[in-house]
Amino acid sequence: MVKAAKNYVCERCKRETAFYQECAYCMKKMCRACEKSSATHSKTLRTAICKTCWGDLRKRTRYKSL
Repeated sequence: MVKAAKNYVCERCKRETAFYQECAYCMKKMCRACEKSSATHSKTLRTAICKTCWGDLRKRTRYKSL
């Protein structure tokens, strides 16, 4: 999660947000409301998936296999 100096616009729902996370599968910047799930796999690897990609079964199984 990145704290921004200015407010960003969520690329999924078009709302302004100060914190954004990038989806690991569609590479869109999303707000906390659009984030379906996130996981820390190691000390340096943190992935998040948005609600749109969660609906795609291939992307969801790729996320869960990490």
